[in-house]
Amino acid sequence: MAESIERASLKRLTLISHEDMEHERLKRIEEKRLEEEKKRQEEEEAQQENIAAHTSDDMVFETSERIVEDKGKAVASEHGPLVLMLQEQLATQKAEQELVKKEVKNLTESQHHVIKTQDDMISKLDAILAFISKKP
Repeated sequence: MAESIERASLKRLTLISHEDMEHERLKRIEEKRLEEEKKRQEEEEAQQENIAAHTSDDMVFETSERIVEDKGKAVASEHGPLVLMLQEQLATQKAEQELVKKEVKNLTESQHHVIKTQDDMISKLDAILAFISKKP
């Protein structure tokens, strides 16, 4: 029976073009490979999500265990990667906020300078108008 299956899969010399069938077969193989790869990626993503969910659950569970074990003793603070990442982001935001404050201060000073210059110009124009109105 195995021999008949092997013979059936062999190409025979006929007037039929086997190229089209070969292209279709290769397409199907490629589609199957892409589907398997997509499924594998989805499974990996699901596993990563499960790991992340279990990790957060485990962290909560470990923290509660530590509190129960300490029974009033001070809890040792361990900085996890999430805490360190948040601290870095906070430091970055503080630096950006300081830059924004400096820019606002510079704009305010510049605005006061413009207002002072405008007042000086107004007083000079008033003096010129007063001088012109005195002359007959």
